Amino acid sequence: MFGRLVEQRWAACAVLSDRAETKLTDARTLELRDFWQLMEDIAPALEALKCATTVMSADTEVSISNTYPITFSLINTHLKTADGDSSRVAQFKSKVRTSLGQRMKVESEDLTSTTPMIATMLDPRHKHLGFLIPASRISANSKLLQLAMAEHVGSTSTNEATTGDDVPVKGAALQRHTSAMTLLLGENYTTSSNDDIEKEVDMFLKDPSPLLDSSPREWWKVNEGRFPRLANVARRYMCIPGTSVPSERVFSAAGLTVNRLRTQLTPDHVNMLIFLNKNIGV
Repeated sequence: MFGRLVEQRWAACAVLSDRAETKLTDARTLELRDFWQLMEDIAPALEALKCATTVMSADTEVSISNTYPITFSLINTHLKTADGDSSRVAQFKSKVRTSLGQRMKVESEDLTSTTPMIATMLDPRHKHLGFLIPASRISANSKLLQLAMAEHVGSTSTNEATTGDDVPVKGAALQRHTSAMTLLLGENYTTSSNDDIEKEVDMFLKDPSPLLDSSPREWWKVNEGRFPRLANVARRYMCIPGTSVPSERVFSAAGLTVNRLRTQLTPDHVNMLIFLNKNIGV
């Protein structure tokens, strides 16, 4: 709104000063003489907040992993008080910066254990965590290693549960053969060691980061074979929407689909129509 007003400033002033178009009493009420400079000065900060809102409200791309990179960028760059800022602009930036930091708990000791931060670690665009201090980056990398090890233990337990003693009779010979090989070579013969997991995490962190405009979802499709454990963890965390906006858009789509002219739609048909509306082209 401020951007459009500043762009059309002289046209608006011309209409207000034309007595054939605007009465003097109305012109005095609508005159923005003291606010033009404020709107022009504060517009860049508001534009950054608008852009952040748009990115975080995406429903066809990964959004949760952008939470903290955008938060720290706003706090440390876009909302940082500049030398030329007026007192009112500086006060606005300071209050928004403080409120954002408190709401997002950027100074929390458990920051690296939060779901958005874990998603950020798994996003190949943000894995370097350049917005954190070195000590927090070390803590985050340790957390990523813990998740990879937990994923390995979980997958191993699942495999053992699915290859238990309840096997068909026709597979008895294979079972005896497997048991003999296990007895001779050991149960951990083909099991990945902790060193392998550490190497996987280390390779992931050292792998070149893709461009910011690239899709982390597509990156993981291509590279999941190289980092299988981390890929499984990424599936669980990066599918979470960063905000409630996508779900609210579903309710809006439902309101447009079901109206007084379409009252005979069955619930199943409504579900199908909304599903197609929100998934075609994804």
